[in-house]
Amino acid sequence: MITVVIANIIEFIASGLQVGTGAIKKKSGILILQTIQLLLQAVSLLLLGAVTGAVSNVISCFRNYLCYREKLNWIWKVIIIILSVAMTVVLNDQGALGIIPATICTVYIIFMDVKDPVRFKLLVTLSFIPWIFYHFMIRSYVGAVFDAATVITNGITLVRMLKDR
Repeated sequence: MITVVIANIIEFIASGLQVGTGAIKKKSGILILQTIQLLLQAVSLLLLGAVTGAVSNVISCFRNYLCYREKLNWIWKVIIIILSVAMTVVLNDQGALGIIPATICTVYIIFMDVKDPVRFKLLVTLSFIPWIFYHFMIRSYVGAVFDAATVITNGITLVRMLKDR
């Protein structure tokens, strides 16, 4: 039980950083803060036994690094997707639940270059929905709550963006 509490405390700090990225305007700053957040979440996920989630987060850090350096092209995207799927196949001990992080990672990477801000906001919003379920199932209750809050706030923003069109 103490491990679950510690993991949720770490997740709380990571989730605070997740929320904090909303206040940053520069892409580079967002990517740096998000990378720290992902690393903290990876630790939390490992403590909860969610290896595929932790691996997905570490791979996402590499993706962010490439994006920060403006080196994320289709070749790197394919490599990252293959790495994510391969690591999931090798390390998954959670059955269907363990496949969720690689699936989210794959979909996000494929569509993350979309130029339309409404479609990008939709991608971000939809990509958090499976994480709600995943975090709840692995007992990262703080993560599930923050994911749900992120979906709600992004959904509200998405509706406003659509009205402004």
